Amino acid sequence: MYRVLLVDDEALVRDAISAKIRWEELGYELAGACKNGKEALEFIRQNPVDLLLTDICMPFMDGMELSRQVYTDFPQIHIVIFSGYNEFEYAKNAMKYRVEEYLLKPVTARELTDTLCSLKRKLDEERKEDESNRELQQEYRKNRSLVRAKALTNLVLGNKTMEEHRAELSEAGIELEAAAYEAASLEIDLYSELFSPDKEQKEQSALMSFMVFNIADELVNARRAGIAFQRNDNSTVIIFMSSFQKEFHSAVAKTCLDIQKAIAVHVKMPVTIGIGSCVHSPEEISRSYEEAKAAVGYRYLLGEGRVIDTAVIREKQTDILTLEEPIDRVIMGIQSDDKRKIRDGLEEIGQMLAQTYQEKNKVYLYLQQVVVAVNGLMKTADLNSTSPFQSAELFIHNISEARTLSQMLEYLGGYCINTAEELKLQREGSGSRQALLALDYIEKNYGKAELNLQMVCDYLAISPSYFSTIFKNYTGETFVESLTRKRMEKAMELLAHTNMKNYEIAERVGFADPHYFSIAFKKATGKTPKEYARETRRL
Repeated sequence: MYRVLLVDDEALVRDAISAKIRWEELGYELAGACKNGKEALEFIRQNPVDLLLTDICMPFMDGMELSRQVYTDFPQIHIVIFSGYNEFEYAKNAMKYRVEEYLLKPVTARELTDTLCSLKRKLDEERKEDESNRELQQEYRKNRSLVRAKALTNLVLGNKTMEEHRAELSEAGIELEAAAYEAASLEIDLYSELFSPDKEQKEQSALMSFMVFNIADELVNARRAGIAFQRNDNSTVIIFMSSFQKEFHSAVAKTCLDIQKAIAVHVKMPVTIGIGSCVHSPEEISRSYEEAKAAVGYRYLLGEGRVIDTAVIREKQTDILTLEEPIDRVIMGIQSDDKRKIRDGLEEIGQMLAQTYQEKNKVYLYLQQVVVAVNGLMKTADLNSTSPFQSAELFIHNISEARTLSQMLEYLGGYCINTAEELKLQREGSGSRQALLALDYIEKNYGKAELNLQMVCDYLAISPSYFSTIFKNYTGETFVESLTRKRMEKAMELLAHTNMKNYEIAERVGFADPHYFSIAFKKATGKTPKEYARETRRL
């Protein structure tokens, strides 16, 4: 549909034309009807119009002045003039304003219909030609973009001689004259080795990557910071350039951060950006790009959505790392079944590995130091269960498959916590057995006045402190409380069922002093031995 604006100062003429022409059948839409040129010009400024039908003689602004201004400001609009006989010669002067037809008033519906049909064929041809031109322009821009991207890709990969690079860049219309250069590589984390995108996400990867490139390209161009292009693998590359080396690197880092923030707002996807070191000639750009790609690889260590700077890596990277103290804390956490201490120790190890930018193969070796320490603890404890050792094998497999340091630490944390639980179960099982042996020993030896804690510990071959802990955990009593209770139980039986004297019963149940026996018995039962015997003895 082509949009038509009708302009005539006579309302009857406007109404007649509006009503009698079958606009839609002819491929038109009557967009509006105005009574003078001034009103029409205002309408055109606010609404799209393809064809202007206007009278010449009108107040405020006549059709000739309207045609002149439309021709000047809106040259794409076609014009048809209605003219009375007296003005027809005058109207011929409007040819320079791209007036398509001159129709004598009164204009019949048939005449106007024929004119509209003829104009539609012309409009159709122009529209088709415009579309064809747009397609050609798009294809040209696309091809030019591909040529530029290919030339720049070859440059950052350094796979040609510098003479060949210069010729290719010149053919693509690219100039790289600057005092300093830095390369940056941008990758959407979702499509990286960190994740496993589903089918739908993979299908959107090209579109999302193009959106990332557009944002980077617009920001780089706006700041005149360099050149951005997209590689075949959908990653975006930026070659930053500057005529001044002072503050160049900080400006590059800030631009990368701003790009990352803009991508987070508009694309809503985390992006990792690696920055290479500063170089001083186009020949060295490939080295800077190689460093930028390597910097992106450290996202397995730092996590997604980071700007990773080669200069920072070089400053903080350490070849040899000592993890003895945090590993000792992890082992202590396992021994005491303190999950918080285990996690804190592993978190410290992770921070040390990340802050010193350890390479992935070294991370494996450092984490295996923890596994060796845990296995040593299990051997020392003579842990019989096989499940932790199976977990160790599973852990080694898991860290080799892990995509990030956080995943490795998660697997290692599970392994350490499982080991702590196994050791706890072993201690509890062993403690129960030892407590039962102690109760049996008390049962058989309570009558010995010399029986004490150390004798039981010597019998069990364990330390008094460890015995006291496991005995209290199992029985809810201390050793003395348990021994006293046993002696009182036996004393009450003898008082109730025998005619034995108090001093005899005291000696039988392990009291060398009858007086002390009477005090202990009353404390336990609330009665003296004589009172208890008088109430219970049936002999």
